[in-house]
Amino acid sequence: MFWNNGLTRRNESRLILLVLVMLSAMLLPSFEVHPSLPNIRVDEVLLFGIFGLNFLAFIARGFRFSPDAREELRAQQPVLKWVLILWGLLTLSYAISNFYGVVILGAGYYGLRDVMELVTFFKHFLVITLVLSIDLQQGEFGFLKNVFLGALGFLILFGWGQHFNLFNMNIWISPFFNPLHWDTLILGNPARVLGTFDNPNVFGIFTVITLSYLTVHYFFGEHQGRFPWLIFVLIGLVIKLEFLTISRTALFGIALLYIILCAWAFFYHHRSKEVLIKIGALFLLTIILFATASGDFFYRLTEGLNFSNSTSFQGHMDRWGVAVGSISQSPILGWGTQKYVMTTLVDNEYALFSRRYGFVGLMVYLSFFLLPFIKGFMHLRRQSQMLVHGRSYDLPSQLIAAYVAVLPSIFVYNFMAGIFYNLQLMTLFSITIGLVYNSLKRRRGLL
Repeated sequence: MFWNNGLTRRNESRLILLVLVMLSAMLLPSFEVHPSLPNIRVDEVLLFGIFGLNFLAFIARGFRFSPDAREELRAQQPVLKWVLILWGLLTLSYAISNFYGVVILGAGYYGLRDVMELVTFFKHFLVITLVLSIDLQQGEFGFLKNVFLGALGFLILFGWGQHFNLFNMNIWISPFFNPLHWDTLILGNPARVLGTFDNPNVFGIFTVITLSYLTVHYFFGEHQGRFPWLIFVLIGLVIKLEFLTISRTALFGIALLYIILCAWAFFYHHRSKEVLIKIGALFLLTIILFATASGDFFYRLTEGLNFSNSTSFQGHMDRWGVAVGSISQSPILGWGTQKYVMTTLVDNEYALFSRRYGFVGLMVYLSFFLLPFIKGFMHLRRQSQMLVHGRSYDLPSQLIAAYVAVLPSIFVYNFMAGIFYNLQLMTLFSITIGLVYNSLKRRRGLL
């Protein structure tokens, strides 16, 4: 699309923009512009600002792409068309449901807050197409990996700093990331680490996404016959970081992720001695970290399992009940966004999306996540049939495998919260989706 011209006509420029978007999503909070307006994020300013300038450059060129840009677009075409179709369906579902809810059903009205829903759709589209537009060779992959690992190292240190309140940072810096709830979370009972995110559950599911990359590399990367000690230690640090968030949903997500990847590696490597050692070491590491977790961790874990007394679980059930009641009154097309008359707090993204866009919209929403999953799974299946017994995955296949392995955990998380409407977390997950599409481009011979 318009990433291949203007300020980002060079591949290096697009890679730098992606790195800046990734770093701002991982490390920076949102900023208030005006009390009556939604907060904005640095990554949004970068994406919309540069895309807008590129669009103006496209107009200035007489609505023509350069020969190099046309060649790059041809390489993207096999998967870009699916991204465009899904984004078009999301937008069409949005338009139909809002017209049906406001005009036909006469419920509420349509305003600026409802328009922002389209902005959310467009942001995800921009992130995915930006990643898709980059020619990711070994050097680009290495640069992106090193930047991500550097930011992850900062988050690990920052999380431990919040846990121990080093240099009294929970008073002077933590409120910068969440001015509304930091005191009840970081200084609460039990205290929960939220890192640079606005919620510890969001930070927790970020660790699950991170572990999908690390653990896939642990099982399927090339280690030249040696045990991958560095990646093993990093996995342990990230697991411990999740324990500091005390996120029960993320903890279940890690368990589900490891069941999938351990079984996958066990059969892919044909029950070899090396994979049994890796599975055993990972299991032992997790048990040790779990057994040495804090008392607050076990208190919150047992409290969550007591459904009759858990205020969190009861609150979820109450909000689900209200949403189900609305869905039952307009199940096919929903009510539209209706942000002025209906709550946005549902604690279940499937229920929220169904209430807004009906079951038709829910199918489009699921397709947004499932299409790269299905295409990626089919590619990995073909690769497994072609590769020599137990051979390591190349880097593009590892990226695809990480998405395939982590999506079930994301789908579980969406029952209790949601990723699509969290602009910080979904920016990072959109990068993951974009990496899958990029790895499936025809020029790599993977389609």
